[in-house]
Amino acid sequence: MAVSGRRRFDDDKVVKYETAEKDFEVEVSRTLNKWCVTVYQMPDRQILVQDFFPERWKALARAQDFLRLLNQRKKKEEEGLAGNRDDDDF
Repeated sequence: MAVSGRRRFDDDKVVKYETAEKDFEVEVSRTLNKWCVTVYQMPDRQILVQDFFPERWKALARAQDFLRLLNQRKKKEEEGLAGNRDDDDF
């Protein structure tokens, strides 16, 4: 099957992901002929990390990686607090 040189209609759309706690936002956008992944700390949208990729699929994959790490961080904090409470019982 031949590949068309045309881009898909949604290639220029900005993609946004939020963490479960809504304290971080990860955004993928097109800038300067590259794809930019930006991690914002909410609510003031302070930029924590920016990374650039030549291909959209790589940027989307990295954005999902960031999101997964941010969500795991919150879970580990909760587990750590729960673990400390259990130690007090003994």
